[in-house]
Amino acid sequence: MNKSKIIKIGQDVLKLESQALDRLSQSLNKNFVKAVELISQLNGKLIITGVGKSGNISAKIAASFTSTGIPAIYLNPVDASHGDMGIVENKDVLIVLSNSGETHELADLINFSKKKKIKIISITSKNKSLLTKNSDINLILPNHKEADKLQTIPTTSTTMSLALGDALCCSVLSLREFDKKSFRELHPGGKIGKKLKTISEIMDTDIPTISHNSSIVDAVLIMTEKKYGCVVVLGKDKKIKGIITDGDLRRSISSIDIKEKATKIMKSKPIVATGDLLISSAIVLMNKHSITSLIIVRNNKPVGIVNIKKCLDND
Repeated sequence: MNKSKIIKIGQDVLKLESQALDRLSQSLNKNFVKAVELISQLNGKLIITGVGKSGNISAKIAASFTSTGIPAIYLNPVDASHGDMGIVENKDVLIVLSNSGETHELADLINFSKKKKIKIISITSKNKSLLTKNSDINLILPNHKEADKLQTIPTTSTTMSLALGDALCCSVLSLREFDKKSFRELHPGGKIGKKLKTISEIMDTDIPTISHNSSIVDAVLIMTEKKYGCVVVLGKDKKIKGIITDGDLRRSISSIDIKEKATKIMKSKPIVATGDLLISSAIVLMNKHSITSLIIVRNNKPVGIVNIKKCLDND
């Protein structure tokens, strides 16, 4: 088989699945709304189950919900039938994935959940199946063909199930007060955790400051001691009055008396940020204004300082 033929096969698979996802998008209805509302009002945990490939998809959907603050687990229905049923509690919601809706391994878990009066959401391709008859909310995948040449291997169906799980998760997320700070708390490690760090987590609280009555020589001494290449000028109220950078000093050195007040060469509107600014955003801000240090403020009073090198090391 030549290279162009292989590429054509790959393109056909992706085209078939993308078309199926488009039909899935168009098929969302009031049952999807009911499912989102049910999950968003959850007082227990979300239990997601399926057999085989549907089980693999269930595990990923459970992980997505958990990472966004909804307690969720994947429960293997076979394990449930052999002792793990005890994990199911009255306040839980069960999501069942089954393309056919007739997977017999699910029967024990479904029956147990119904006895516990637990709400069941189904994700299946069959509108009239054992699963849909026993579910409270049915999310039906539109008609589709599996992408392999035998039209047998779970491909299109699992892609749609995974995408529908993502749609549920993201819709629930939009209904809840879940922001980047909340996400960061659940992802303290790894690349995601780093990208969600704020400058308050890495800032230095030993800020180079002088009073508005200080001289230029005082500014030079503090700037040299603190090694941030700048000094913050404070008013009587301890709020920021301005800033002097080493660049300001170099540009004005030939025309000033270093015994004069520092306010003579200060900039009155320094670039500042609040502590909840993401490190990645701080880097963008400093690059935009061609500065190497950023003052962190609260009520216009300096609470910290960070330089671009430290930001880059933590990004």
